[in-house]
Formats: sequence, C-alpha cells, structure tokens
Amino acid sequence: MFNESPDFHSIGVTLGTLFPELDPVLPVHMLGLGFSSLVVETAGGVVFRIARNQHAASRHAKEARLLLRLKSVLPLRIPDPQWSAEPSDVFPFGLIGYHKLSGTPLHPAQLTPTSRTPIARILASFLRALHAFPTREARGLQLDGPAQFRAQLVLLRAEVLPALRPALTRQEYYTLVQWWDAFLCDPAMQQFPPVLQHGDLWYENILTDATSSVVTGVLDFENSAIGDPAQDFATLNYFGQPFVREVIELYQAAGGHLGTGVHYRVQKYWELRDFDGVQFAVRFNDTKEFADSLLKLRQGPILQL
Repeated sequence: MFNESPDFHSIGVTLGTLFPELDPVLPVHMLGLGFSSLVVETAGGVVFRIARNQHAASRHAKEARLLLRLKSVLPLRIPDPQWSAEPSDVFPFGLIGYHKLSGTPLHPAQLTPTSRTPIARILASFLRALHAFPTREARGLQLDGPAQFRAQLVLLRAEVLPALRPALTRQEYYTLVQWWDAFLCDPAMQQFPPVLQHGDLWYENILTDATSSVVTGVLDFENSAIGDPAQDFATLNYFGQPFVREVIELYQAAGGHLGTGVHYRVQKYWELRDFDGVQFAVRFNDTKEFADSLLKLRQGPILQL
C-alpha cells in the first residue's frame, strides 16, 4: 500500500516504461490520496488511479467496464479509462488511467445563491440518467447489489465498534451501539427502488468550470453498485440540507422515483459515512486516519444529537 509520501519520480519512470506513447510523463504530481487509490497526473495530462489494496483493484476493473457503458448515456463527462496495468513490484495492485477531465472540484464554499439552482438542476439530471440505467445490465457487469451491501454493513459494524470502544466515553460508545442496532433492523432502510448508484457523489468528485456555475463532469465511479438511490443524495449534504432538498425536488419533478421516506434515508446514510474512515484505519493500522475519523464522528450528526 502506498504511504503518504510516495516516490513520484519512480512512479513516473515506471509509467513511462509501461506506456511510452504518453511522453511526456515526468514530472508526475499527486491529485489525491484516498482510502483505496493514489491518484496522480502525468505531465501530459493523463490521470492514473493506482490501487492501494486488492479490494480497490477489483473495484477498478468493475469501474472500467461500467464507464465504457455509461459514457454514452450520461449528460456529463466521465472518465474514459484507456490504460491499465497488472500488479507489479511498483504497482502491487495495478492501476487504470484516463485523460484528465476539464474543470475543478466544486467546494461547498463556492456554491453561491446564483449558481446553486443551476448546479442542483444539473446534478438532478445526472442522477436521473444514472439511476435509469438498467439494473439487469448493471448486474451483468458484476456490480454489488443490496445483499452484498447488507453484508458489508454487518462487517463494518463488527470492525469499527470494538476499535472505537477504548477511544470513546461510555456514553459515546453506547450511543453508537444503539445507532447501529437501530440502523441494521430499520425496515424503512430496506424499502427503496434499486438503481445503479454512483456511490460517492461528494464535492471532490464533481467538476465545474472556472466560474463554479456549470458542472463539467463527474469522477470516481469506483463505489458504484445497485442499491438505494438515497445514498447518492446523502453525500450532497456537504453542501447543506437545503441544497439536498432542492436536488431531490428537481429529480422528482423530472419523473425520478425515490420511494417513501427518502429524506429519512438520506439522513441515515449521511450519519453512516464517517464509519468508513474508521474501518480503513483499523484494516491498515493507520493511526492518523483513526484520529481524524474519530474527530469527525464526535463532531458528526450521531454524537451531536
């Protein structure tokens, strides 16, 4: 797994050897370091997502197959993977690459009264098109479905609660146990129209033009699966609940079906989000990520109720 100080020169040299047609490659610089991938850009404007673990490698392969099908049916630009590499000494879990999309990530602070509704309308249109993709075809692409998601939730609880117990007060820990017990047996969370989800539609994965008023593309479909459409609205909470409500209203006005209790489900998925960081920290013994995720939990919607 790549640490937080990767050797970008060595990465660039290896990329140049693997893909000589990409010249120039050096210098290579980092675009991001997430739970599953190190993302770098070559001098020639090609982005490579380098898997940090085996789980990420398998998801990259599924993502590449999905993106090939989605690029003709979505109203926004998405990555078009054209390069890939099998595991090697430098890249133990392989990688995928694509030409960099134009635009910059939309930060919540950039959302203005003037740009808010146009951006909400574009995102609602994007989600309508994505969620309309045939689930039967998505299953054929070997994407996870609701049963796998349920199993992942059970595993998530089992991994994070024991690790959090010594780091929390007795009341904090009891609150989280109660939350998990209620969440896993909540019938409202089992009632939804299954769709193809993006899986991680937060602001870092939404690209806009220089004025931040026009969405130009969407990145990172690594977590795409078949499941509750409410999950794709939950991550928009970084922009605030009024924005989420506006996107949902525009989505439904365009004929999108989200099932009953969508706002409740959106809130529950929002509360769930910070446990992923704890799970990553536990699996890879990342003390810095554990401390950061613990702080987010303490400042988040569950423990702040």
